Formats: sequence, structure tokens, C-alpha cells
Amino acid sequence: MSEKPPPVAPNFAAVKAGAIKLTHQERIKQEKDGLAVLDDLLGRFARDGFASIPEEEFERTKWFGFYRQRPKSSGYFMQRIKMPGGQYTAEQGKVIAEFAAERARGFLDVTTRQTFQMHWLQVEDFPVFWNRIKAVGMTSSGACGDDTRNVVGCPVAGVDPHEIFDATPFALAASRMLTDNRDFSNLPRKYKISISGCAIQCAQPDINCLSLFGVRRANGEPGFGVMVGGGLSISPHLAQVLPVFVPLEEKKVLDVVRGVSEIFRDEGYRANRMRARLKFLVADWGAQKFTEELQKRVGFPLEPGEEWVRPKDAESDHFGVHPQKQKGFSYVVISCLGGRIRAEKLRKLCELSSEFGSGRMRNTNKQNIALLDIPEAKLPSLLQALDAHGLPYRASEFRKGAISCTGTEFCNLAVVETKNRVMLLVQQLEETGLNPGKIRIHVSGCPYSCSQYQVADLGFRGTKAKVDGQQVDAFEMFVGGRLGDGRRFSELVKSRIPSKDLHLVVRRAIEFYLAHRQGTESFTDFCARTPREQIRAALA
Repeated sequence: MSEKPPPVAPNFAAVKAGAIKLTHQERIKQEKDGLAVLDDLLGRFARDGFASIPEEEFERTKWFGFYRQRPKSSGYFMQRIKMPGGQYTAEQGKVIAEFAAERARGFLDVTTRQTFQMHWLQVEDFPVFWNRIKAVGMTSSGACGDDTRNVVGCPVAGVDPHEIFDATPFALAASRMLTDNRDFSNLPRKYKISISGCAIQCAQPDINCLSLFGVRRANGEPGFGVMVGGGLSISPHLAQVLPVFVPLEEKKVLDVVRGVSEIFRDEGYRANRMRARLKFLVADWGAQKFTEELQKRVGFPLEPGEEWVRPKDAESDHFGVHPQKQKGFSYVVISCLGGRIRAEKLRKLCELSSEFGSGRMRNTNKQNIALLDIPEAKLPSLLQALDAHGLPYRASEFRKGAISCTGTEFCNLAVVETKNRVMLLVQQLEETGLNPGKIRIHVSGCPYSCSQYQVADLGFRGTKAKVDGQQVDAFEMFVGGRLGDGRRFSELVKSRIPSKDLHLVVRRAIEFYLAHRQGTESFTDFCARTPREQIRAALA
């Protein structure tokens, strides 16, 4: 008898029924839930060491943000933390900084999902890490793996005077609902959620799997619009807007989050790992069919949406010093170039946050850190202290707009070094004296786009090139990515740029812009109207 043919769109029921051939990852998840690895991480793996960990268990350790760093055989791990909305207290930050100083060689990285990751950990370190963060109310559950990743939001939610509303309660409630929940711990692939009431949509709803973004109806009522199916990596997709409006009622918001999560869990393409992200299902179904399925899964009639206004400039993390909506207080966002910060500097930031503010802190999706609730009377002293400790709240446009992935320093997928190259690139560009205004330069070590190079003004993707017969680090250059109004992905304009020449090519692009812009036209708008052939010719 011939084998039963797989369904056209293999779903979770088909996987559980054994109706399709399982991928390696699906087999592992069916045999043992990813969350079940915690006992082993705290027990036998930590006791018996790296050599005692079976190969398939390395897939499951990702569920707790514990991920083998490069090379996989080294015995060292990367560790991510889950921090919804990038929010934490100075007390929690000190615990993280102290652990990094003791066990992670004294540094941390701020990620584009508003959390911290550390390197150079051994499996024996995990119980220490887990117990310390648990003691201050934190977790790493779902920080990696086929689970709900860190829920992102506006880093100045609740204090930004221009926000539509503070979405923090909804973001935290959604994260609580999905974290450590075995109903949703076996998803087809990673699952990224953005929930924000920010007026400029800084939390990037266009490129998340599920996004609830703040809107106002024509009658002035605030609530959420909904986007689904965004994502980058090798096959980038812009999220589709569902024709619905969600009132600011926690139960209804959570019903929508649960409903979308169930659709992804039950209908996602588990038979093909390369098409398992929610973006592929949404691309096939379309917004209307997805909305109809969502309506079946929520406990209330979905209200019709409107034509929501897109922000003109969505790419910001509110960098610098700004007044809060609370009269007499300010927030300060400081730069962590390339997302890297020394443990002692993070600890100092935590101390300053407590001394001069409320101790509330936030990580941004541009890899920076915000201190909130600084009284006007204390602001000058705080800024003086930040200057004294080399924690910049003033920065060039190059520094403010630079983002880097991990690169070959630690990542098993990367093909070039990125962190140090971005730090040097910013220094080289600052030395030119050029002032292009706002410009976003994102550098990725491979096509998977952890630095989001497809939505940058200038995006760089790692590759290799031959120079004088020797293979060297190199980059492909993309221009013109943007989110919000006129959203689009960047386009390739130059290939195989040796890493050592990166600053020369960027300088040439900036000089071309400065020579041909119209009035005060921004670099982003210039790229939008300039034919790619002209840009390619200028860079040739």
C-alpha cells in the first residue's frame, strides 16, 4: 500500500497524527516539550558537564535562551533573558551586570528585541544564572526556540508625551499568558510579537509575526490595530493589516493574541522548516481569510477597522534627553554602540538610575538603554555623571543609527565579523566631518538579518571576497529600506565590498546624497526617489 499523501498545508493535527514526515526539529518537539529541558539544565547537565548533553537536547536548551556559541564544540553558550518591552529595574540590572562580570567575561549585548544576551557561559553556570534572575522576578523561558520570543514595545511607553496610550499592561499580560505555557511552547518556528501605543510605531509592527499597534478611530477612541505575518531573514515579508479594531480591554486584547497564536500553532507549515514562520501562512491566506479564522477563535465580534495613518518616520528609539508626560521629569536614552556594553558600565547605569531617577530602565530595539523618571532638579547632575563615565546621551547620527548583529565572534551562522567593524566604521565616519542628518546603518554577518539590514537606509550583509588571491570578509550593500509610510525593503546596489573598505563606500554614498538632495530632503527620502541605477553608478 502506498503511503498516505501529506495534507496540502500540513498542520499541527497532521503532525501529531503522524500523517506527515517530521523534520528533525518537529520530531524532537514531539518527543519532549522544549520547556521540559529545564530540569536537566538545572540538574544532570550542570552536574555532568557539556559532554553529557545529547545532541538533540541542544535544540531544547534554546527554549531557555541557552544557545551554543561558535564553534558548537567549544562548550560555551550564549544566554538570552526575557524582558517584555525591554523593561527592568535597576535592581534587576545590577544582578545581570554582576553575573556578566563574574561568569560572562565582563560584557553584555543589547539586542534588537530589547533584551540582554551574554556569552562565554558554560552549562555549569546555568543554575547560578537561573536562580539569580528568578530571585528578582525575571526569566529566560522562551528567549529562544520555537516559542514566543521577547514581546517588544516602545522603550518609553508610559512616559512619552506623544504616545497614543501606554500599552505596557497589555504587553506584559500577553507575555505572561504565553510564557511557560505548554499550550504554546511547541510552535512551528519562533514567534515574535510587538505591542505598543507609540505614535511613531517605533516597535516595528511591520516586521513582527503579530503586532498590536496604537491607533485612534475617527471618533477619537484609542485602541489597537492588528498586523500579522511580518518578518525578515532570507525571505522578508511586510506584515499585512487585518481589517479590525481592538478596544483597550484586556480580555479582548488577550483573546486576539491567543487566537493568532493558535492559528500559527495549528496551521503553520511544520513540514517545511524553511516555510514554517507565520509570514508564509499569512502570505498564502491573505488578510481576509486570516481575519475570518481569527473571528472563529475569539469570544467576541471583531469590530471593523479603518484606514490607519502610517507614521512618516518610524525608525527611532527616542534617543537623547526628552521631557516626560509627567510634569517635571525627563527620560534619557544613552548609546551602546553596536549594542555592546561592559558589565561595569551597566552596573554604573543602574546606580545612576536609582540615584537620580526611579530605577526604571528600558532597553531599546536600536540596542540602546533608557533611564526614566529623572526630576528636572537632578537632570544636570545625571548628565554630568553620564559624561564622566563615558555613557553618551549625545551622539552623531552615525552612532545613533548603527546596529550590528553578533557576527562570527560568537554566531554559528555568520560569515563575517560585525561588532568591532561597526564600532570602527562609526569612528571612521565621524572623522570625515560629514553630516548627513539622520541615517540608519545596519550590519549583518549573514542573510538571516538579525540586524534588520533590509529596513535600513544602508544595510550590509556579510559575504566573502577575494583580494590579491586571499579570501577576506566582505559585504553586500543595500539601500532604501524603511518602515511606516512608504514601507519597503532595501535593494542591492553593490556586491563584494572588502570589509576594510566599508567606510569608503559609505562615505561615497553620503557624498552623493549631499550633492544631489533637494533642499532639506532626508537620506531616507532621497533613496526613495533616486533610481537605483544612479546610486549604483555613483558607487562604482
